[in-house]
Amino acid sequence: MARINALTFHGDPEIESICRLVREAGFDSLEVSRPPFYEKLRTPALRRTFVRWAGEQGLSLYGFDAWVEVEPYEQREQTLEGFRHAVDWASDLELGMLISHDPWPGVHAGRDPEECLKINTDFFRQVAECCVSAGLRLVVEPHPDTLSMRNAWAIRWIDALREGLPPGAVGLVYDCCHYGVGQPDRYIESIAELGDRITHLHFSDGDRQTYALHLPLGDGSLDLDAIVAALRGIGYAGTLTNDLYSYPLPRAGARRNAVRIRQIESDLGIRG
Repeated sequence: MARINALTFHGDPEIESICRLVREAGFDSLEVSRPPFYEKLRTPALRRTFVRWAGEQGLSLYGFDAWVEVEPYEQREQTLEGFRHAVDWASDLELGMLISHDPWPGVHAGRDPEECLKINTDFFRQVAECCVSAGLRLVVEPHPDTLSMRNAWAIRWIDALREGLPPGAVGLVYDCCHYGVGQPDRYIESIAELGDRITHLHFSDGDRQTYALHLPLGDGSLDLDAIVAALRGIGYAGTLTNDLYSYPLPRAGARRNAVRIRQIESDLGIRG
């Protein structure tokens, strides 16, 4: 099994085309993105049709990069409603996992990190409970400029969110590219610090400088073998998706990555 995210092919507006590109590249599982899937699969009937069709193509579906714009301070109820719709949509498709992010720096509007921690814990607890009720797990993806890229903040946040919820209900996404940019000298050590809070991987190479430039494996400056070794060191037991978002040659990059992604899954003991 090898999974890639639909965001790799975000320049293609057609669902069918993206799915065929994924299969042609050698992948057999897809992490679904908001555009174009969320906008086009508008009804439960269309979602059921897509699940059936994807299965006929030999393509399994897992994970939804919901990309709800998170504003828990001034637009709490609107944001929560956006998550509720995303959860219902992901549940219809039986995607198993909802991916989000914490607020962008501009949304914090100069608030103290402690205040942000309190408000985001309260807010995302509601999101997590909604996910659990729908049979989904919630994973949050730190970006180079979000508070969750600060390990101490992220650890307190995830631990607080997990209280009282089933094991594995909430976790972090370790995105190799994002950690390479956000923590260029500590991206490997952070794996041990974060430990079992890491429950999903966006695996790619990166140059440790360029925001969101997810490169094919071997094209950047990340020590990918050391990342895999560190993940083995924490007994990583989560899931993995190849990510080539913003790479300008996604088809070629995906074809090059498929075999190695399978090897990395094997090295980590990932089965699905």
